[in-house]
Amino acid sequence: MKRKRSWLFALMIILAMLLSACGGETAPETINTTVALDPGSSATHNPGSPNLSYAVAEDIDAAFNSFIDNMVDYNAINPAGLNEMLTEEPPPFLLDVRSINEVEANGHIEGAVVIPLLELGKNLDLLPSFDTTIVAYCGSGWRCTIAMTALGPLGWNSTLVLKEGSYQGWAEAGNPVALGLPETIALHAASPDPAMTAVINKLLSSIPEDWGFVTANAIIQEINRDPNLIMIDVRSEDEVKTTGLIEGAIHIPLEDFIDRKSDWPLDKDATIVIYSGYGHRSTIAMTILMTYGYSDVRSLGG
Repeated sequence: MKRKRSWLFALMIILAMLLSACGGETAPETINTTVALDPGSSATHNPGSPNLSYAVAEDIDAAFNSFIDNMVDYNAINPAGLNEMLTEEPPPFLLDVRSINEVEANGHIEGAVVIPLLELGKNLDLLPSFDTTIVAYCGSGWRCTIAMTALGPLGWNSTLVLKEGSYQGWAEAGNPVALGLPETIALHAASPDPAMTAVINKLLSSIPEDWGFVTANAIIQEINRDPNLIMIDVRSEDEVKTTGLIEGAIHIPLEDFIDRKSDWPLDKDATIVIYSGYGHRSTIAMTILMTYGYSDVRSLGG
C-alpha cells in the first residue's frame, strides 16, 4: 500500500510539472549564451563598457588598424590644400561638425553639410558613399579630429581634417564663406554595420563638454594633486629619442596603438591624459580609447 501511494504521489508531481511547462502564462527565462567582452579586455566583460561580443570587438580592432594604417600625414590638410582639392572633380564632401549656433553666427564653407559632432552618429544617412573623400572641419580642428576617428571604423576611411585653425583659419585667410545654414539632404549612400554604429553612437554621447581638451598648465597642477594620473605618449620612437619623454609616461606610438592594447590601463575609469607633438595624434588616440569604454581620458592640446 505504501509503495502504491508513493507511486501515485510521484505521478502527481510529474503531471504538475508538465502542466506548469505547458500553461504558457509565465515564459521561461531566456539564457543568453553569447559571451560579451569589452574590446579593451582579454578576459572579462566590464559592466561600464560597451556590451560587445567577441566578433564586434575583433571588428573594431581590425577597423581601427585599417584606419591607422591608411592614414597619410595623419589625414590632416591645411586651408591651401583644401582650396586645391575643391578645384578637383569630383570635389570632396565637406562636413561641418560645429554647433548650429556657431554656423549661424560665423557662416560655413560653401557646399558643406552641417552635422554637429554629438549628432553625427544619428545622421549617417546624410553622409556620402564610403569611397567618397570627406573633409571634416570645426572651429579650431579638435572636434573634426574626433569625427574623423569615429567615422573610420564605420567604413569612411577616406576622411581628412582641416587643420591650421580649421574653419577659423579658413576664414581668416580670406577664403570665401557662406552665411546661414546650408540645406541638408538624406543621401542613404552607405550602410555601416548596425553593431558598429551602436558603438560609435555610445562614444559620441560620452564626449565631455570640453571635448576632452586639456592644457599643459592644468595637467601640471593635476600631476601634483593626483599621483595616479596616467599619461600616454603616442609620438614616434624617433621623436621620443630626440626630445625625451614625460617622466612616468607610457610610450605607445599611434601606429601601434591597437596592437599594443595589452599596454593600455586595465582600469577603464582611470584618469588618463594622452599627448603627442601638437594634439592631433593624441586626440585620435583619445577617441579610440573612448570607443573602447574608457570614461576619463583627455588629450593634451598643443
